[in-house]
Amino acid sequence: MRQPKTAHYRQQLVENIETSLGHQLSPLVRDAFLTIPREIFVNQYYRQRGNTLDWDVILNPTLEELYQDCYLVTRINERKISSSSSSQPSIMAAQLEALALAPGQRVLEIGSGTGYNAGLMAHMVKPMGTVVSVDIAEDLVLRAADRLRNAGIINVQAFVADGYEGYAPYAPYDRLLATCSVPAIPPSWAQQLREGGGLIANVHLPLASIFVYIEKVGDAGVGTFLPIRASYMRLAGPNSGPLFPKFHWKELSTLPKQTLQLEEDLEILLKKSNGFAVLLHCFCPTLTKAYFRPSDQQEQPYALYLISQPQHETIVCVQKDCLTFYGQAEPIRSGIQSCLQTYHDLGDPQVEEYALSLHEMAMTISLNGQEFSLPQLMDTHLLS
Repeated sequence: MRQPKTAHYRQQLVENIETSLGHQLSPLVRDAFLTIPREIFVNQYYRQRGNTLDWDVILNPTLEELYQDCYLVTRINERKISSSSSSQPSIMAAQLEALALAPGQRVLEIGSGTGYNAGLMAHMVKPMGTVVSVDIAEDLVLRAADRLRNAGIINVQAFVADGYEGYAPYAPYDRLLATCSVPAIPPSWAQQLREGGGLIANVHLPLASIFVYIEKVGDAGVGTFLPIRASYMRLAGPNSGPLFPKFHWKELSTLPKQTLQLEEDLEILLKKSNGFAVLLHCFCPTLTKAYFRPSDQQEQPYALYLISQPQHETIVCVQKDCLTFYGQAEPIRSGIQSCLQTYHDLGDPQVEEYALSLHEMAMTISLNGQEFSLPQLMDTHLLS
């Protein structure tokens, strides 16, 4: 009696995913979501109480809850912050579509999570293909492996390992998919791909969260940005990178300041357009964003700041179309103005309109015959 009811919810989930993405899923991805039961991989989840750090545990969730197109937090750390989840299915589907999996391929997954994503990929590459899933958290790996066995999925190998290092024993891989975010793509990921292989990763650049697909081509790489607006939890481990720029906010009032009035709302542009944020990273590579609210203004919302790292020569408070510069205004002010003009000259592009090229020591984006250096996308060397 349970199987037909479960199948109904899977069918409904696929329809919701296709509505969200605006197109029909490829037959292989569609069949994976129709076949692999999410309820085997998520037997409980956590629901946050408003904006607090208090969570309610939802035991034995209903099928209706499990098959909503939303992510489900499945693990809370000692600081009461979510540390693992079952990702939003439409985001998973968008990545699986871009990954272009095929039967017989060997795939490396960075971040085991619940095991659901590995199960979907295992279904897509069977019968001869293999998924290797690694996570630094032993409890996640053991639970994911157990759930995969319970689902009858036998072509997944799960290991405890630092995902930053990839997993060399089973290399080379046809595809690599990271289900966590990184501050820059580790060199080992590209090194462990076979020629023509591809990887997908969520990179937290200082000004934007982006998803990239990179194909290994000889000693270089070609890539694209994916039209995904989301952000994964950070890669755990010693190479996860700093969480926030460090700055003593009380020092702000001691710095000289000047204002710049723009003709448009830069705050909205930065928040809503990764196409602009990535281009601004090319023009002002030292900038990173942070949100701050003075302790004596608790009734006010957090304000958006751009901080020049690592020396903090310039701090920019962005309030709609008004910029307040603290410290040295140049060259950041000129960089922002030049970027705005270039962005409009290019036709206000979406991030996926840029072409991405990667060489050993240079990463660039290009559009309409113009090329811009994109720093910090990769850690050190790409393919050497």
